[in-house]
Amino acid sequence: MKTAKGFYLAMTLLMLAAIVLPAGCSTEDGTRVPESNRWLELLSVLPANEVTLKSAYLQDRAYMLEKMPLGEYPIGRATPLVGHRYYNEEEWKQTLGFVAADVDQTVYSSPAPPVSYEAVRGRFSREDVDNAARTGSRSDLLEVVSYQGHEYYSWGEDFNINLAMRSNVRPLGRGHRLALVDDFIFWVLWTDGVKEMIDSHEGNIESLADIEDYRLLSEALAEMDTVTAFFSGESQSQSRVADIYRQVIDDPDNNERRQLLVDGIQSDDLLRPYQALATGAGIDEKGYYLAIVLLNPSEEVAQENAALLEQRLGQAWNVASARQWMDLVESMEIESQGRLTLARLYGEACVYWANFEVQGSWPYEPLLLHE
Repeated sequence: MKTAKGFYLAMTLLMLAAIVLPAGCSTEDGTRVPESNRWLELLSVLPANEVTLKSAYLQDRAYMLEKMPLGEYPIGRATPLVGHRYYNEEEWKQTLGFVAADVDQTVYSSPAPPVSYEAVRGRFSREDVDNAARTGSRSDLLEVVSYQGHEYYSWGEDFNINLAMRSNVRPLGRGHRLALVDDFIFWVLWTDGVKEMIDSHEGNIESLADIEDYRLLSEALAEMDTVTAFFSGESQSQSRVADIYRQVIDDPDNNERRQLLVDGIQSDDLLRPYQALATGAGIDEKGYYLAIVLLNPSEEVAQENAALLEQRLGQAWNVASARQWMDLVESMEIESQGRLTLARLYGEACVYWANFEVQGSWPYEPLLLHE
């Protein structure tokens, strides 16, 4: 595929384990059904609430390394890790009890910081985590709390900032809550948050994995064999997005990207309304691709959106690169299956799998706006 300068980042962390995906089975109509779905497994640790329903970022780092050549990482931003700002292996080990090479999968949802749900899954030693919690930084504030048959580590008050205690792992010196539950580590800033994640994982409260829309989306992404996943049940209607970006629309500040965002939001060429979406990135024998899945209210709308998405790709601009979407697409496969609209966009488009969160940290891409 074509290489976009600046989008191929050096792979600096070598993961030790690889996840082998099951072969799966088929239904009578020939549709492949995975025996297990790693996206559902990861979604199960996120409680279903107004925060997580806006956005959830998942990444299968071990499977990514299995699929992609070492030294290449062309699929956009990495899902944030615990203490992800400036990685320092010694600090991670002393503070958290594990290092990046122990992490296989990551989960992140934080549309409204400082409220953020973060989890990593991998090969963690309970003894090492416990030792780091009891002897590492801020150990003088440590409380070990029992909840629902699990212990979690607690430092300081909820969301409290202490700039004197800043570090890579704690950029603002906050205390955090840490729980090692099975092969997951939960890392949040407030007590109710870690309790919610424990309850979600244990099935005591509804998780994103329990929502039928998310189950359908995750099955589609699993079938499309992505190594990353973004889920959102947030409306991407033109009127709502225009309201959110009203200040930018009223004053684009003569900035090219801001003007492209305004033009995209105000486009007359829109999709039909859909219920939820998922995106991700993957690689197959044809190259790297951006996967898009839209869950529609009916099969008819799914078919219409397949045609409309192809039309939008021929006209829309990519805000982040200030290039037309079709300049980023070498080839594409767009179809509908039942209520789903499915697209594989091969080429540099794969970089932008994480750019569809309204008011996300990267330039928002209005490609998927609907009426």
